Amino acid sequence: MEKTGVVIGRDSWLLLRDEPLYSARFIDRDGTDELALVVRVEELEWFVESGLPLAVSLCTWQSSRGVWLSAIAYQLSPSFGEARAGVFFLNPRRAEDVALLDKLPRQERLAAIFLSADCATHYTISLPQDDELRAGWRERIAHATQAGPDTIPSAEPDPAFEAALVEFQDRYSAQDILLDELS
Repeated sequence: MEKTGVVIGRDSWLLLRDEPLYSARFIDRDGTDELALVVRVEELEWFVESGLPLAVSLCTWQSSRGVWLSAIAYQLSPSFGEARAGVFFLNPRRAEDVALLDKLPRQERLAAIFLSADCATHYTISLPQDDELRAGWRERIAHATQAGPDTIPSAEPDPAFEAALVEFQDRYSAQDILLDELS
């Protein structure tokens, strides 16, 4: 684990203030191959002192109606207190999500930014991503995006994706994704 000098734009920092604690999100640095996972935490020190404070896993899944989704599960392991797991979703039918999915398996090291609850301070680390893991992600992403994005604008609702999301969440948890136990 090594520190990295990832810089995030002001607009992205402002958006993160509205995110609930322990909710992770990708930040895409436009014009670069850089992708960072950002999470606001209650006590920043609990993660600064931890060995490898974050595990990330990706799965792609097709609903019973043929709609694909990508789920990114994460587990935060502070030096004090219980581990916290969560999941967020990307829609392979939206161009901006496909751009994130395209960058993820190209990251030999994934930048992870831990923000204090008030977003005033942060700790940034670089987590190594195994070549075999990234190859598996690349294969899964290629399968889910093979038809290409339907270019549904991000401002428009996607009821088919929302239905797929509900179906997925009824069947699987973050732990299922982290343990690669989807059937």
